[in-house]
Amino acid sequence: MFIGKRSVFIRFLQTRRYWGDCLNFMFDGSLNLSFGQKFTLIKRLYSITFSTENIPHSQKQILVFIRAILRAPRNTNGVVIEAGCFKGISSAKFSIAAALAHKDFIICDSFEGLPENDEPHEKGVYGWPIKFDAGDYAASLEDVQNNIRHFGEIDACTFIKGWFDDTLPAFDRPVSAVYLDVDLVSSTKTCIQHFWPLMESGAVIYSQDAHIPLVIELFESKSFWCDELGCVTAPEVKYLDELLLEVVKP
Repeated sequence: MFIGKRSVFIRFLQTRRYWGDCLNFMFDGSLNLSFGQKFTLIKRLYSITFSTENIPHSQKQILVFIRAILRAPRNTNGVVIEAGCFKGISSAKFSIAAALAHKDFIICDSFEGLPENDEPHEKGVYGWPIKFDAGDYAASLEDVQNNIRHFGEIDACTFIKGWFDDTLPAFDRPVSAVYLDVDLVSSTKTCIQHFWPLMESGAVIYSQDAHIPLVIELFESKSFWCDELGCVTAPEVKYLDELLLEVVKP
């Protein structure tokens, strides 16, 4: 997983466009952190990025969710959730923010990759082919924990291992923020169905699957939100970049 000095330099050049997001983060006065704490956090995030490879997220996406973690009310018991963690690199980054915000960070994953599915994915919204097979994006619980222990704050984390259909019905804690990177529309639907009723007013769901047409259709479906979840009106879906979307609970 670790990469050499030349790759670090290349990674630095590739991520230059995110320095603007980092500067905005540093001077964001709504985050309940000192300037020094924000600077240290940014340094840790980039240290993780420069030390690892095959990262399926951008630093911009990470900072969006970290903002949500840090802005979540600290006088409630709402937890922070990541569903779908792959090797735990995003988890390590989120765990640092959760520790700073004194929030419990719940990581939900099968730790066996994607489940069997027959979803008819062909192309993403920008035309590139997409295909999800059973076992894709598999990493063991031990590997994820080791990555978080090395890079993040393992004491902030609780792990829920298993398929979402089996594990989420028993989950009943109030929720402040959710980050979904689960690829399948069936998994996305299961997560929303279980987390939405537990979410506090103002709590937010992000999905890193905004490039997948079937996932977009689900989020844009009025019948899903109103008929299946009992919402009076469907919540607004905001597209933050080519891969990330946001829904805030009224």
